[in-house]
Amino acid sequence: MPIVSEEYKEEKKEQILDSAFECFAKKGFQTATMDDIVAHCGMSKGAIYNYFSSKEEIYLDLLTRATDKNFVQYHKHFAKHRTASSKIDYLFNAYLSANPIDRNRLEYIVVFYEFNLHSTRDPDLLQQLHERKRKLVTLVNDIIQEGQQQGEFKQDIPSQLYAERFWTIIDGVNLHAVYDDFPYYDVLRELKDMYLEELKSE
Repeated sequence: MPIVSEEYKEEKKEQILDSAFECFAKKGFQTATMDDIVAHCGMSKGAIYNYFSSKEEIYLDLLTRATDKNFVQYHKHFAKHRTASSKIDYLFNAYLSANPIDRNRLEYIVVFYEFNLHSTRDPDLLQQLHERKRKLVTLVNDIIQEGQQQGEFKQDIPSQLYAERFWTIIDGVNLHAVYDDFPYYDVLRELKDMYLEELKSE
């Protein structure tokens, strides 16, 4: 048997992931099938099943890669910020710098929330999404606690609750971004200002 390099395997996985996402974006996650992915990818079904056992596994790999990439960027930029408030500001600005009507971004958002709803019928999938959510909440919770320790944020603020609130704000504006008349930037800027004002010590 020929030896297959890790680089070759990774290239094939990337090919499958790219094809799968295009299928999810075009047909919807629930409607798209492994046969659709096979047809779009141009690889045999057996070859694809060597890498992934289901479309759910494919999507989770896509999500994990995107999340890991974001975390690398977050921590890279956090190293440049001395205060907790500037780190929170950076996180908000990461979404304010996004184009809410960009086709690729909207496709990602739609597929992401569709998969979230799909996962509610599968405890194993829901648990994996919950682990990702916990990681995101912990990221913000740690920043808020850092701000409290530095005297920058109010001591009586429940950090865990406010970390949850941060991602609820982001989810809310992203969901509404599917409407072309939604004032994405204005709403997010106002929510950012209100959020930071609530956190900061007087």
